[in-house]
Amino acid sequence: MIRHPNDMATSLNARRFGGLVALLTVVTSGYFAVSGLVDPGGLVPGGDQAAPRTYAAYLAARSLVLLGAMVWLLALRAWRSLGLLLALNGAVQIGDATIGAAHHQVPQTIGPLVFAAALLIAAWLLAGRNPAPGRIRPNPL
Repeated sequence: MIRHPNDMATSLNARRFGGLVALLTVVTSGYFAVSGLVDPGGLVPGGDQAAPRTYAAYLAARSLVLLGAMVWLLALRAWRSLGLLLALNGAVQIGDATIGAAHHQVPQTIGPLVFAAALLIAAWLLAGRNPAPGRIRPNPL
């Protein structure tokens, strides 16, 4: 088994924070995916029409795959891979916040921005690329 040198390992606090952010993302995103399936009209006006129901089903299918991958990586303790998935989710949240801002919807802007910040901070911490102070990393070339 190949191990990272101690100065390249992901810290325990980073793993805990990343795991917490991942679990919060699974719970909140999973809630919206399931609630969209159960009651599309609760999320958007006219939800009883075919288009919002179909869109909710597409959203739920994509969420199932992405959130399932997040839980899987968390269970495997694949911290760097989880960090990448958290960063991608952070980028999606920035897109969601942009849409909320364009429609002048304050809660749909602030909520995704807070999640984006948490996701991107967790991703950065899980990258574990911060060498210990005073150490010089060898040139990989």
